[in-house]
Amino acid sequence: MGVVILVFIALFVFVIVKNAATGQPAVYDRLAARGLPGRALVLSSFQMTQGISFGRRRFQRRQMTLEIEVSGRAPYELTNTFLVPRGVVEPIPGSSLDVAVDPKDPRNVAVLGPGGFTGPWIRLGPPPAF
Repeated sequence: MGVVILVFIALFVFVIVKNAATGQPAVYDRLAARGLPGRALVLSSFQMTQGISFGRRRFQRRQMTLEIEVSGRAPYELTNTFLVPRGVVEPIPGSSLDVAVDPKDPRNVAVLGPGGFTGPWIRLGPPPAF
């Protein structure tokens, strides 16, 4: 009977450790695939760790304050710890990031990469002839 309990406890611990190790990338991938596309302006950024690897993918864990804009919703600020893809973007204050936002919980945000520049221009009529 003692051996059965010991095996059960070992199996339980193994499942918890495995889920803890693989849970973060699974949540990130799900949010990246199903989240609302948005743009974020980095207001502040602090690197929490040197780097985190999930298989071949590398991330940095960063404490950041972002100003987030999602089409059809009011912009908002969010301070949180985010996984940022390494080698793709250096999130310094003033930089723009593409993000995916959970439609049910706007505090759940995945940083996808550097944001494309939309520019401050407003187009009024046809483009100028050169």
